[in-house]
Amino acid sequence: MQKLNLNVLIEYDDEKFNPKVLMDEPGYRMVLLSLRAGQRVPEHTSEGMVTMHAILGSITLYAGYLPNELYAGEVICIESGVPHRIEAIEDSALLVLSTAGTDSSMEHSEELDVCQVPRPQRHPLVLKRFDALALGESFVLTTDHNPVLLNRDLEKLRPGQVSWEHLNRGPDRYRIRIRRVARPRTSDSSVAMRPEDLLREIHHI
Repeated sequence: MQKLNLNVLIEYDDEKFNPKVLMDEPGYRMVLLSLRAGQRVPEHTSEGMVTMHAILGSITLYAGYLPNELYAGEVICIESGVPHRIEAIEDSALLVLSTAGTDSSMEHSEELDVCQVPRPQRHPLVLKRFDALALGESFVLTTDHNPVLLNRDLEKLRPGQVSWEHLNRGPDRYRIRIRRVARPRTSDSSVAMRPEDLLREIHHI
């Protein structure tokens, strides 16, 4: 069970719309989307039904032939595969829920086997592999021991960015799916986030 206070989590970025992933599970994704007045989310599509709940402000949703204005307290649903884009009329916050089948990219993640790699080289190798991931991408780490220290290092060096899922817990081989669930914080990286990564953070597109 997870309880969230959306009013506390709303955070605007004056340069671009700000998606914040609140929950990311196979077949289900919850994102808090904050937009300043005039900011836009470019046209894109998503696999599965999308539900948008306006928490604050108002937006115009362009989906299909006619635009729809959505005000605080209103909910709208978008069918799978329908192109849509958003424009904020005023400072706004949306709770975006996406439902779809299990992400096949997660089930067929590229594997990184470090069993034959000297131990001093393992953590830097895994960190380099993680930093190459785009939002929503993952890889499966295979190692010959329970990588508890690696888990701690990743959480310390990339706080809030890592999802860690055990697929096999030994005794001879440990397999862990490591996935990027958030972009680097501005204090961690000076690299600007690409528009396609912003869109991927909303719907895993």
